[in-house]
Amino acid sequence: MSDECGAERRRGIRIVSIAIFSIILTFVLYSTNTSLSESNNIIQRLYPLAQAVLILTFSSLGFAGYGAYLIIHSELKSDKPESVLKLIAKILQVPYYQKIFIIASLSYGIFFSFISQIIIYNQNVTDISNHFPSLILTVCCNLPGYVPMVTIQLSPQFSILIIPINVILAVIVSVLVGINAALNVYALKVLVSKPQRKISTMSTVGAFTGLFVGCPTCAGSIFSALIGFSAGTAISVLSPFQSIFIAISIPILIITPYIMIKTINKGQTCRL
Repeated sequence: MSDECGAERRRGIRIVSIAIFSIILTFVLYSTNTSLSESNNIIQRLYPLAQAVLILTFSSLGFAGYGAYLIIHSELKSDKPESVLKLIAKILQVPYYQKIFIIASLSYGIFFSFISQIIIYNQNVTDISNHFPSLILTVCCNLPGYVPMVTIQLSPQFSILIIPINVILAVIVSVLVGINAALNVYALKVLVSKPQRKISTMSTVGAFTGLFVGCPTCAGSIFSALIGFSAGTAISVLSPFQSIFIAISIPILIITPYIMIKTINKGQTCRL
């Protein structure tokens, strides 16, 4: 069983590594090609390449998710002592925490889509001269990961802006936020169910950290409110740095569940 689990884990790691490498290489090569494109004729020829880049990017994202699933599945079948990843996977197997994970991930994904302007709604637009729905493919020119981009205009007021790097960050962060939300509920239940047990300060901090970390965009909104910015002003000022802020939050969203489970389950066996 351990050999089978080890092979599955290694396969998952290979798939995730190849998917990440493919996305990075695709972004860099495409950005290099578009930076050399100066004439309209060359830009016109980029449209088939841009479509291929979008298909490869989102296919690689799907394969990365499948590879992560294989890694987690191998941990669940492993006979080795329970690791933090195995404990997290066992928690997320429980239907109650699965629902929390799904609801939190979808809710944050929608919220993040509005904040990062993946989903754009402007009620002041009244232009009805164009045909709707319409699709515009922008092939040139920007930083790696920002082109090619697709604008889907569903109505004069409602549109969807698909920028590859923003969509990738939205998926990754939404999943991590869902995991943090489910683990926070689990950690709080553990703390409440052990009234006679002396709880360390570190355990309490680990249980509550994710409540703030679990919504990095919310943290930015709270910060902007504290310094006197309105929501609209904050979005316009911070939007160029939104991807950077979210990318920085990913390591925190990964480390927080580790600390949380490690401290809550220290000295005890996780039994669900």
